[in-house]
Amino acid sequence: MLDHGVIGWRCSGDRPPPGDVSPDGAGSLPQAFLEQPVLIIEDEAMIAWTLDSLLEDLGFVSITITARGEDAIAAATQLQPGLIVSDINLGIRGMDGIAATIAIRRTRLIPILFVTGHAGADATARIGHDLPDALVLRKPIAYSDLQRALVRLSQALKPS
Repeated sequence: MLDHGVIGWRCSGDRPPPGDVSPDGAGSLPQAFLEQPVLIIEDEAMIAWTLDSLLEDLGFVSITITARGEDAIAAATQLQPGLIVSDINLGIRGMDGIAATIAIRRTRLIPILFVTGHAGADATARIGHDLPDALVLRKPIAYSDLQRALVRLSQALKPS
């Protein structure tokens, strides 16, 4: 199968074992990081499922998906995630991914990765001001970029 290296295209057999990062990556994902619950905040079902699959392939074992910011806050209270992967725009109603992650972050320090197709100047400024250690990947994302971002987050913020 073709591997175009972006979400939406499935790779076949060329992925490293769970927790490992390909040679062009910056290291491996610590087992303790992989065992932390992950919260995906994404309103597009196909993208959410693809992110779930990619995270499972990387070795994450407990992944929860929510489509609305308000639901994400409630889920985070219950799950105590060690990683949040969020879209920025979550449909036309309710809070966006930035507001949801800011609210969640008020209770504890959690690594945050935004995966978005719409990171305008306003959103980037909000993230830089309120969540300066969060990382942003623009859709479509390459598998290797996702790996590298997660390695950086695992090294920068140790989940509690």
